[in-house]
Amino acid sequence: MSIHVQAQNREPISLIRTTPPTPNWMGKAVSETLLEISGRENLDTLLRYHRFAGTEADRLAGAGWLAKRFGQAPDIDGVIVTNGTQNALLIALVNAVGSGGLLLTENLSYYGLRRIAGFLNIDVKGIEMDENGALPDAFEEACRTLRPKALFLTPTVHNPTTMIMSLDRRLALADVARRYGISIIEDDVYGLLPNEAPPPIAALAPDVTWYAAGLAKCVAPGLKIAYLLPPSVEAAAAAFDRFQVTSTWHVAPLSALVAQSWIKDGTADRILRAVRDEASARQSIARSLFANATYVSKPESLHMWLTLPSRWTQASFIAAAAHVGVVLRPGSMFALDEEKAPNAIRIVVGSPETRSALEEALTVLKPLVEE
Repeated sequence: MSIHVQAQNREPISLIRTTPPTPNWMGKAVSETLLEISGRENLDTLLRYHRFAGTEADRLAGAGWLAKRFGQAPDIDGVIVTNGTQNALLIALVNAVGSGGLLLTENLSYYGLRRIAGFLNIDVKGIEMDENGALPDAFEEACRTLRPKALFLTPTVHNPTTMIMSLDRRLALADVARRYGISIIEDDVYGLLPNEAPPPIAALAPDVTWYAAGLAKCVAPGLKIAYLLPPSVEAAAAAFDRFQVTSTWHVAPLSALVAQSWIKDGTADRILRAVRDEASARQSIARSLFANATYVSKPESLHMWLTLPSRWTQASFIAAAAHVGVVLRPGSMFALDEEKAPNAIRIVVGSPETRSALEEALTVLKPLVEE
């Protein structure tokens, strides 16, 4: 039976969402944690109250998790626990930019950011970047001429290019931000995936950085929990005061308890290591099958950035992929100016539930991506 016929006889395989692969023992870990939580004395009132910016125990757990990137735990009074990283970014945008303000980001950037900014009436403009991320000169020129409020960056495993920004580039961008009084909003949601990466910009320049990181890409997106670290304890208090009467950004109490337990007992670390190992194995499969393709990636990344052969447009490649049972999205969705978007596609190796499903998808794409 041909690969094409096989593809017609199965459900399409999606390679569009950067969901971390789930270890096969996670269900048992969930069961054991819920059983342990069920024996606690305060369950009668657990679901009665909002957790607002997180209880002290929530923030202690969050600070402990962030210590993996910062080298030491931040002050828990400066940690805001949120209902996922997107809500953390929304709070940061409201406080650092505000309605009618201008936000800068790289010419290729996380598309969800622009949707959040659109809800908040925030204009977003792109600046030039290279293989090391945003160019300091381009950032400075924009600061002089456009008067932005903030710069949004994903410096560790950039979405979509997988770039990891160098320490020198992080310091240079922070220097420009400080000199012009501009905030940096740092999305470090992929920051713990690489075995080695430079420290966050927030660790290098905490006075100008709003830092957001969660458990979605390295543990489990279904927990819907993230940590926002504003530039100061005072900024954290002001951000909380502004949002305390709304409830959609509060972490759900049961999720918070699971996250607490997993961070405290080491389960979150075990899952992180398993996700790294599985991502690395999947990247190895991609390297083998795409040996004659042009792409960039990182060993523990959940995605890769594939340059299409010149015979394809993004639309024709996506249609051809759909014909063999693989679902993709255009890379142009990451571009601030779609007319100048590179002819590239993000391929997510973490999306399929199993390694074999990924291999099947990449196998049918192989003849399409070869130069």
